[in-house]
Amino acid sequence: RIDCIKKVITHLPYRITSLVISAPAKVNLYLKVLNKRNDSYHNILTVFEKISLADTIRISKAPKAKAIAVVSDKSITRDPKDNLVYKAAELILRRARINAGVKIEIKKRIPIGAGLGGGSSDAASTLVGINKLLGLKLNKATLVRLGAKLGADVPFFMFNSRFALGRSKGDRLNEISSKLRFWHLLVWPGFEVSTAKIYEAFDASKDLTGNSRDAKITLPLKHLNHFGTAELMLHNDLEEIVRSKTGIIGSIIERLAQITGKRFIVSGSGPSLFCLYRTKKEVIAARRMLLSNVPAAERNSWQIFVTRTLN
Repeated sequence: RIDCIKKVITHLPYRITSLVISAPAKVNLYLKVLNKRNDSYHNILTVFEKISLADTIRISKAPKAKAIAVVSDKSITRDPKDNLVYKAAELILRRARINAGVKIEIKKRIPIGAGLGGGSSDAASTLVGINKLLGLKLNKATLVRLGAKLGADVPFFMFNSRFALGRSKGDRLNEISSKLRFWHLLVWPGFEVSTAKIYEAFDASKDLTGNSRDAKITLPLKHLNHFGTAELMLHNDLEEIVRSKTGIIGSIIERLAQITGKRFIVSGSGPSLFCLYRTKKEVIAARRMLLSNVPAAERNSWQIFVTRTLN
């Protein structure tokens, strides 16, 4: 029995009854909302980056056929069946048409409802992990199609690239080849934001009646070849809405910029904020500066992370 593995291996011996997978978070270095689709999504143009902040997913074979149990060290949904991890397990077991059951244990480090893709990453890891653990032999294209049914960000977490350009609803992906590796000072202000409500407010504030399904906007990907231009590329169309809906994000961004001299932006639909650093030494110094300049009472609900581009 293997208690912990850091990476999913290609061939698992029959005797293995559980495995552990790291489910990384993401940030959006660039996010442009193009128009509203006929389904519940929007056409977007985004640059994804996987980062080292991660949840841990343990998947075990369950003795009871078709049983699915999901437990987490933090409250995720009132009904476990509403969680993306449960839905992912249910979807892949139904697709494989087998009677096996699984138990999935989640150790959360990625804040919930934070714009960091934690739920989507957990779902992607669940699909990959169950496929390996039970020897289902579903190919990557099939797993990606299953993931897309669960959420627009899920396919990115099964995409073998640190950086990717996302089009359509974010699930049409192209690898971005870049030698750059960033360090991030990442701040979660301690509350959740509803992605659906942020997009609803965005729609109400913009004219998104166009029906084009492909972006004619081209993003100069050479920006990801140099640190300075990468910083200039940082953009999120949803940030203005997140500021107005939350009431406090704008002041936090200004406070962080004043202390660090850095430009922070919202990731995804927020409310997490991040900036870029070249080295670990720089970001550690910035975190120390932040802690010494923001009173503990003011940042009591915050979580402050030092993260990097995923290796």
